[in-house]
Amino acid sequence: MKMKFEKYFRPATLDEALKLVQEYGADCKIVAGGTDVVIRLRSQMLKVQTIVDISAIPELKEVKVTEDKAVIGAALDLMTLSKLPELKNSQWAIIAECAGHVSSTQVRNRATMGGNNVNASPSADTTPGLLISDAVVNVIGPDGARDIAINEFFTGPGKTVLKQGEIVVSFTLPAQDDRCEAAYKKFSIRGDTDIAIVNVGVRLGLNEDGTVKKARVALGGVAPTSMRAVAVEEYLVGKTITEDVIEEAATIARDSIKPISDQRASAEYRKEMVYVYVKHMIREAVAKIG
Repeated sequence: MKMKFEKYFRPATLDEALKLVQEYGADCKIVAGGTDVVIRLRSQMLKVQTIVDISAIPELKEVKVTEDKAVIGAALDLMTLSKLPELKNSQWAIIAECAGHVSSTQVRNRATMGGNNVNASPSADTTPGLLISDAVVNVIGPDGARDIAINEFFTGPGKTVLKQGEIVVSFTLPAQDDRCEAAYKKFSIRGDTDIAIVNVGVRLGLNEDGTVKKARVALGGVAPTSMRAVAVEEYLVGKTITEDVIEEAATIARDSIKPISDQRASAEYRKEMVYVYVKHMIREAVAKIG
C-alpha cells in the first residue's frame, strides 16, 4: 500500500525544522529513521499531510562523551550508536548494548534513539538503559529549550509529554558513581528481531564494603510504559548483595507489577520472567563491578 501525504521536507538545520513543524502543526509528522512511521503511513494507521525528515541535520547525529556526561544526538542510527568505541568503553556502555538489541540489522541501520523513545513503546529496547542511567531528554520547541527526566517523559503507550511543535534533540546521561555497573536482558521468542515480551535493566553502585549505594531497576513490557521499579531500588540500597537479597528483590519486582495478557504472553508469564531476569541482571551487574 502506498503512503499518502502531500508534502515532504528534509531540512538541513534545526531552525528550519522548527519553522516547518510550527507552520504545519498537528498535520505534520517528524521522521528520522522512519522504521515505525513508514509502516504506519503505508497501513494508513497514521494520516498526515506533511512529513518533516530531520535525518539530514548534523547536530542531531552528534555524540559527545566526557568524564562528566554523555550527550547522544536523537537522530543517530542505532547501529552506529551500538558500535561507538567511545560509548562502549565508557560508564554508559549499557546504552550501546541496548541499542544493539533493537530488532534486525536492517532496522538498526535506520532506527534512531529519538524515534525508539518518542514512539513510546512499553517494550522499547533503549528505554531501560536510559532509565537506569538517569537520562535527560533534551527538547526544543516554540517556547525554547527544556530538559525532561526520562522517567517523566512517557505518559502511556505511544504517548509522551512532548508538546505540539517540540523536537527531541538529544539525550544527556549524567556521570555515574565509581564501582557502578549495569546489565540489560531482553526476552522475546525470536531474539532481537522480535518485540520484547519482557526486558529488564539493572544498574548497581557498590560501596567499598560491598553494600549498595545506588540501585536502578527498569522494567519493560509489563506496564503501559517502561518503568522504574522504585520499590526494588529502595529495598536494595544499603544491603549487601547475597542470594537471599537477590531473591527478595526479584520477588518485590514480580509482585509490584500488573502486566496484561496478550497474544505474545500471559500476565502470569510476564511476572515470572521479571522475577527470573531481575535476579540474573543483579548478579551480572555485581559481577561486572568485581
